[in-house]
Amino acid sequence: MTCNDFAGHVGTTFSLGPPRLDGMPLTLVEASRKRGGGIGRAPFSLVFRSSSGETLPQSTYHLTHPVMGKVDIFLVPFRRVENGMDYVATFD
Repeated sequence: MTCNDFAGHVGTTFSLGPPRLDGMPLTLVEASRKRGGGIGRAPFSLVFRSSSGETLPQSTYHLTHPVMGKVDIFLVPFRRVENGMDYVATFD
């Protein structure tokens, strides 16, 4: 996966799959390239936003997107926002 794979989907919704909170929506709010990088893929980060009041623990989650299909992504709670929580995924 690369930043370009996600950049066109900023503002769209991914559904959180089992085993936790099946179907919970997460909106991709940011896809950013990071400085540096060596051989292979350029590093990047993704920020997903949940409107749920529950904070999910950092873990690998199964996400489904209508165009991208199923992806497994390690999410880390990042910051509390009005009416929700942001989660970050970093790819180095």
